This record gives sequence, structure tokens and C-alpha cells, in this order.
Amino acid sequence: MFVIAILVFVMNTAFSQSSDEKVDSNAIDISLKACLDSAENQTTVGMVGCTAEAERLWDAEMNKYYKLLQGMLSQAEMAKLKASQIKWLEFRDAEFSTSSMIYNDLQGTMWRIVSMDTEMQVVKQRALGLKSYYDNLNMH
Repeated sequence: MFVIAILVFVMNTAFSQSSDEKVDSNAIDISLKACLDSAENQTTVGMVGCTAEAERLWDAEMNKYYKLLQGMLSQAEMAKLKASQIKWLEFRDAEFSTSSMIYNDLQGTMWRIVSMDTEMQVVKQRALGLKSYYDNLNMH
């Protein structure tokens, strides 16, 4: 029963999204759900692989919006964004290390899925943050 509760938590975390998220984020979340729902991915390895692919897509999304912002910001603004991104990368690495430390020693392979989902969520949130900057700048 505990395993089911954890998997429900992971799935709800992976697929919950605010109303501000539009087509790009929906496409990644839909792709992740389809991957996780497929019969061949009903294993720990399959679920970790699906989530790793979603993280890769979120990373690409983050980089896309970072590059788009480069064309919209002044040099001073871009310097601040670059400094922020460097700090975020440090945070990401520390968060990934913490997630691995906490989950990798727990009994049960489901914790590998939880760890991967935690990492994917960190990247997703940064991608959505950069997208929000871009969208708000485009409104003016």
C-alpha cells in the first residue's frame, strides 16, 4: 500500500501544473505520461528512463527560453540573468546531490523513480520560470 501511495504522489507531482503552463509544457507532460503509461515502461528502469527523457526535454526548453531572453534583454539585464543562471546551476547540482543521497540508500527500487522525478521537477520549474520571463516580456 505504501508503494502505491508513493507512486501516486510521484505521478501527481509529475503531472500537476498551474494554469499558466501552455502548449510547450503540456507537450512534455503529455509525452511523459504516455511514456509512463506504455506497457514496456511498467518497470523501474522504464519509469526512470521516461522521467530522464522528460528532464532532458525540460532542460532543452530551459535553454530555449534562456537563448530567447538573450535577444530581448539589455547587456546589464543579461548579465543579471547569466549570474542567476549560474547560481541556479549550482543549486541544481546541490539539489541533485541531495536527492541522490536521500533516495538512493532507501530500500526499494521505487526510490530511484522518486529521485529522478525530484530532479526533473527542479529543471521543469526553472524552464517554466524562464518561459514566464519571456512570455511577460513579449506582452509589452
